[in-house]
Amino acid sequence: LTLPALSLIAEERTLRGSYLGSSVPRRDIPRFIGMYRAGNLPVDRLLSHRIRLDEINEGFDRLHSGAAVRQVITF
Repeated sequence: LTLPALSLIAEERTLRGSYLGSSVPRRDIPRFIGMYRAGNLPVDRLLSHRIRLDEINEGFDRLHSGAAVRQVITF
């Protein structure tokens, strides 16, 4: 990872780590649903696959190979 030190200092930028994001479900889930309903959160474009429960192993294979990013299991 290479970062421009001048931008960090002169533009007062911040580098912050995150693992799968961070949220407060009680606050954020209703907000995300509202954004989705208003057309401001394109969930469908963020999904790479929709899979059935019996396709779970294939889903993990796609994740492992990098062929999928986000998949939704449809029950």
